[in-house]
Amino acid sequence: MKRILLIATGLCLLAGMSGCRSAPPFGHGEAGKAVEEVKLRPGLIISMSVLVAGKKEIDEPAKRVSDGGTIVLPLLGETEVLELTLDDLRKKLTRSYKKFFIEPQIIVDFVRDTDAEGISPWGYVTVLGRVLKPGRVSIPATRDMTLSGAIQKSGGFATSAKDSAILVTRSLPDGRTETRTINLHAVGTAGRLEDDIILEANDVVYVPEAMF
Repeated sequence: MKRILLIATGLCLLAGMSGCRSAPPFGHGEAGKAVEEVKLRPGLIISMSVLVAGKKEIDEPAKRVSDGGTIVLPLLGETEVLELTLDDLRKKLTRSYKKFFIEPQIIVDFVRDTDAEGISPWGYVTVLGRVLKPGRVSIPATRDMTLSGAIQKSGGFATSAKDSAILVTRSLPDGRTETRTINLHAVGTAGRLEDDIILEANDVVYVPEAMF
């Protein structure tokens, strides 16, 4: 399968003038989870507010989940949140804060971690090879991280990078992996924006070195 994909990609590059413009389809891995399905785990950051009759009584803009799977909240103290979805947490906190407020409205959401080593609820991709800062790149909440965007987040191309043969490897639901070769150079020079693919969690990007 991988050989077929690589051959098809090469044929498309050679046949650009004959209408073969689109790269071959890239098999879908495990689709990015909706925010409602993401479960809390150590390192993630959430915001939490309590409103009563439209007035904000408690406002916690950034609470990081501890290694033990807890957060510390006003009036409640240390609260277990491990493996809860935001909806689960909202229901739990509503029950807990009813001891202190009449009909409290709980608002919880994920907070973007600005730390370079921060954890994203939506996972990350790994960028290796000839980039300035190889390593993990967190997927944003919009889940629209493109190949070029991930490379930019990795500091951009290093000297001697071969931007016309970037490898993207994706794990498929059945346990197999699939690799696609992308000519990112053509995205800018030939306007082939369809090749600047959206990356998924756990994708691995490898930028090879140009051979002179």
